[in-house]
Amino acid sequence: MLDAFAETLADQEYYAPLATMADPGPRFTPSRPAPDWRHVRQDVWTVWSRPHARRPEQGWKIHVSARLDRAQEVLDQVAAVCFAQGVPFKHLAARMFFLALHHKHAHRAQAGKFCAIYPPDTETARRLLGLLRDALRDEDGPYILSDRRFGDSKTVHYRYGAFGARSRLLPDGTRQGLVRDASGRDVPDERRPFFVLPAGITDPFVTEEQVPHTGAIRIRDYEILAALQPSNAGGTYQARDTRTGRRVFIKEARAHNGLIWDGTSARERLRHEYEVLTAVHASAPGVCPEPLEHFSEWEHDFLVTEFIEGDPLRRWLSRTSPLMRYGRTAEDRAEFFARCRGLLWDVDAALEQLHALGHRFGDISLGNIIVTPSGTARFVDFESASALDGPPAAMGTKGFTPPAALLGASDDPLLTDRYGTAALALAFVAPFHETAELVPGGLTLLRHDLADAVPPDDLWARAVSNYPASGGPCPAGLSPAEIDADPLGALARLADDVVAGLLETADTGRPDWVFPPSPQAFGVNTVCVAYGTAGVVHALHQAGAPVPEAVEKRLRHDALDRRDELPPGLDAGTAGIARVLASLGHLDEAVDLARHADRHPLTASCATLAGGRAGVGLTWLALHRRTDDERHLERAAAAGDALLAAPDLVPALGGDDARGLFHGRSGLALFLHHLGGETGDDRYRAAGVRLLHAELDRAMAMDDGTLSFADNAVLKRAMPYLAVGAAGVGTVLTRYAATCADERLVAALPLVAAGTSASCWPNEAGLYQGLAGLAWFLADRADTDGGADARAAAVRAATGLLKYAVPHTRGVRFLGSGAQRFSADLSSGAAGVLLALRRVLHGPGDEVFTLGPAAGSTAPGG
Repeated sequence: MLDAFAETLADQEYYAPLATMADPGPRFTPSRPAPDWRHVRQDVWTVWSRPHARRPEQGWKIHVSARLDRAQEVLDQVAAVCFAQGVPFKHLAARMFFLALHHKHAHRAQAGKFCAIYPPDTETARRLLGLLRDALRDEDGPYILSDRRFGDSKTVHYRYGAFGARSRLLPDGTRQGLVRDASGRDVPDERRPFFVLPAGITDPFVTEEQVPHTGAIRIRDYEILAALQPSNAGGTYQARDTRTGRRVFIKEARAHNGLIWDGTSARERLRHEYEVLTAVHASAPGVCPEPLEHFSEWEHDFLVTEFIEGDPLRRWLSRTSPLMRYGRTAEDRAEFFARCRGLLWDVDAALEQLHALGHRFGDISLGNIIVTPSGTARFVDFESASALDGPPAAMGTKGFTPPAALLGASDDPLLTDRYGTAALALAFVAPFHETAELVPGGLTLLRHDLADAVPPDDLWARAVSNYPASGGPCPAGLSPAEIDADPLGALARLADDVVAGLLETADTGRPDWVFPPSPQAFGVNTVCVAYGTAGVVHALHQAGAPVPEAVEKRLRHDALDRRDELPPGLDAGTAGIARVLASLGHLDEAVDLARHADRHPLTASCATLAGGRAGVGLTWLALHRRTDDERHLERAAAAGDALLAAPDLVPALGGDDARGLFHGRSGLALFLHHLGGETGDDRYRAAGVRLLHAELDRAMAMDDGTLSFADNAVLKRAMPYLAVGAAGVGTVLTRYAATCADERLVAALPLVAAGTSASCWPNEAGLYQGLAGLAWFLADRADTDGGADARAAAVRAATGLLKYAVPHTRGVRFLGSGAQRFSADLSSGAAGVLLALRRVLHGPGDEVFTLGPAAGSTAPGG
C-alpha cells in the first residue's frame, strides 16, 4: 500500500513513523560544524541554527538535491555556505531516510529534497542561491518537482512557502499547512508535484515569467495521449508515434531518483530493462513487449515499447471473477476457473521461453500482466527481470515475492518466478497472500469459506504451494468441521481471543500510543475512535470485556489534555471520544467534550457523520438517551435544523461530492432518522429520505444486478464497505425501509445488501473497509427482517473473520490497513473485528456511528 509506505519501514510488526527506525544507517552531519551553532533531530531531519535565532513565518525556501553517493560532499558545501551566512538549514539525518524519500514509492512532491535552507528575506535568498549554485556547480542531483531550479544549477531549487508549522485543522484530523498570499490571506501551502505560487506572489529569481505549457504534450516524436501511472521513479504514458500514427507505451525514469534499497536509480533500471527487452524480443518475439526506442530527453530517460491492449490482471479480476459477484452460477465459476487456467498456461509458456534465454521475470504480480482482448496473458514491466546466473532484483510485490528468509535459504534461480506464479493462482481465488505467509493454516478456512465456489483441485494445489503448512493448524485452533458444528461457539471463542490479543498489545507507558494503530493515526491522532485508544476501549466495553484501569485513565487524560488539538467529529475527534467516555460513566467529561465539539468552527463548516455536524448531533442524542437531559436533545435538534437550513450541502460533505455513511449524504440521513425518532418531528426523516434519494441517484448499477457506491465523483471504484460503500448506505436504508413507506428506498435495499455477502475476497478483516464491516451490516440487516437466510449470511461472514486471525503470545492479532502490519484500532484492526463479532453474537448495541434501539423498539437503531 503506497499510502503507508513510510510507516512500514521502522518496525516489522506494527506501523510506526519513519523517524522511529532503530537503525537508519550511516548518519549525515557536516564535517566542520560551526562552534556556535546547535543541532536537533526533527523527524527524519537534522536542523541547524544559532541559539535564539528567529525564523520568519514564510518566504523563499531553498532546497538542495544530491546524488546518494555525493550526499556527504553536498552537505559539507551547503553547511559551509549557511554557517558563513548565518542562515538556518536542515538536512536528512541518515542514509535510510534519504533512500525512503527518494524511493520509487515515495511521495513525488517531497522527493529529491536533501537540504532545506530558510533565508530571512528575498535578498538573502538571492545571495544564497548564487553562492550555492557556484559552490555546487559540479554536482548533479534529482529535479525537485515542487520547486524551480535556480539558473543553470542541477541541484539548487527554490519555492515559496511556510517556514514553520502554521496550519489549520481539517475535519478528518489532519492538518493543512498555511501560507499568506500577497493580500495577507491564509491559503493552503500547496506541495504539489509542480511549481505553485500563492496568489499575488511573483518569482523574483527569473528574468521572464515562465508560461505554462498548453496543448498537446510531445516527447520527441511521441504525443502523449494519457498518463497511466505517475510515480516518483517517473511515470508511464500511452502515446502516439506522430510519424506512423501507431499507439505506443512510454516509461519514464527520473535522474537520481526512484531509488530502491540497494541504491539503484530509476534510470539504471530502465536502461537495464531496455537491454533485457531487446535481447528477449530478438530471440522470442511475443514474450515481452516489443522495444521500439530508448533515449534521454533533458535529464530523463524514456523507454518506448509496443502498447499492449487489454486490462491489467487486477482490473480483469475485479470485472470478471464470479467470486466477487452476487448470484453467479456453478457454470459461471467453472468458466472463470477455466479462463484462469488458460492465463496461467500463458504465463508458464512465456516463463519457459524467458528462462531458456537465461532470464527470470522477477516480479510476477497483478499489475505486471495484461489480459488482452482475446483473453491471453502478456507480461509487461520487465524492470525486475534479471539473469539466472545472478541474484534476483532487490524489489518485488509483497505477497508475490518470496520472503527474504526463504530467498536466503534457497539456491533455486527460478524461486521468485515459481513463487510468483503460485501467488498468481491464489490471487484468482482471494487476495489472502499477506495473512497466508503468517498463518498458512488460514488457507484451510479460506477453502471452507469458498463453499461451492472452491476451485478445481489442480488450481487450488498450485495456489497453496507457497505455503507448505497450509494444511496445518487453523487460526484460533478451530477446524472447518468444528466451525460448522457450532458457528456461534466458534465466534465466541474468537471474540475471547481478540480481547486477549488487544489487552496483550496495550502499553500505557508509551507516549505515542496505547494500542498499535493504523498508519493514518500518525497524521491524525492516537486518541480518537477511528485510530486510537477510544476506539479500542469502545470495542472492549461493548463486548463486555473489562477495560484496564490504566487504559481508561490514559484515555481520559489524553482526551481532556489534547482536546484543543482535536477535531470535533465522531471518527477522529472529541464527539466520538465523548460517546465512549459516556458509556464508561464519565458523563461530566463526556458533556464537556460534546460542548467543545459543538462550538468548534469545523462543526459549522462540515456536515458529515464522521467529521462534522451530523456526528456531533448524534452524540447529543446519545447523551440525551443516557441522561434524559432535554438540553442535549435541544442541541441535537439545533444540529438537525442547521442541516435542513443549508442551501447546498455538497461543500459540507466529504471531498468531491463524497458518497456513503461516513462522508456522504447517507450519514446525514442516519442522524436525521434518529433525530426524528427522538423528537417525533417528521421533518427530519422526510429530509433524510430526500438525502437517500440523492445518494441513490449516484449509485453504480453493477452487472450482477446489485447497486454499489464509489468513494466520490472522482474516485469511481465500486465499494462494498461500511465506511465507504454499499454496506454503509445499506445500514441507513435498513432503518428507513423499516420506518418509512418509500417505495424507492424499499426496492433499493435488497440490491444494495446483495453485493455485501462475500466472505472470501476482502483483503482486510477490518471494520471500515474490510470483512468485519460487512459482517456488522449483515447482522444489522438480519435484525430487521428476521429471516433465517439473512442471519445465516451474517454468521457466515463473521466466521470468515477466523481465517485472518494470527496467533499472538496471548490471543490473536489482525493485519491492519493495507494488510502490511498488525493494528489494534477500530478502523482496520482487531478492535473493529471485535465490534463486528459482538454485533453478530449479541444483537444491536450502542455503536459510536449509530444509536442502539430505543426502549421498546424492535428495529435496529430505533
